[in-house]
Amino acid sequence: MWSLAVFVALLYAVCDVNYFIRTFFTVVHVLLLPGRVKVTDKHTIYGFCTTQDVDFLLNHMNNGRYLRELDFCRFYWYGRTRFWPLGNAKNILQGECMVRYRRMLPIFKAYKVETQLVWWDDRSIYFEHKFITLHDGFIRTVAYSRQRAIGVNLLEYVQQFPECRQRPEQPAVLKGWIESNEASSQQLRK
Repeated sequence: MWSLAVFVALLYAVCDVNYFIRTFFTVVHVLLLPGRVKVTDKHTIYGFCTTQDVDFLLNHMNNGRYLRELDFCRFYWYGRTRFWPLGNAKNILQGECMVRYRRMLPIFKAYKVETQLVWWDDRSIYFEHKFITLHDGFIRTVAYSRQRAIGVNLLEYVQQFPECRQRPEQPAVLKGWIESNEASSQQLRK
């Protein structure tokens, strides 16, 4: 019994056990849900801000936790839409993320994260994520994330889905963000 406690303590000391447990249950949950949903549909996951999520002030969600929640939003989206290009998930990587924190997400408050595919090109797909507190419906945080495909024309793959035959108009905020990233890339290449 003592050796089990030491093993668990060591496991928690060397890796983030809760992350892997939640990932496992997220994947199992998604695989057990019936049917596929449209790639362009809005997907929602729910959460609760606990003491493990807060910053040093102990009253609101830590900025790093938002990014972790986006991982689970994407796991859910990929599983529910069955969007697995190339047959190998490691070929799509998180490329960039832009986050706007509008108002803190208080401790011990329930929230939801709405995730939607908003645009795509030949190399990437772009998501919009909104963190909304349930008690007041306020959008606390808005994030955009870019998933980059390696070695494949993603535009052709995305257009295989009937709802994606026509690409939507690129949101203005996304266009500005992409241009900013391109300028940054050019500057770093010099």
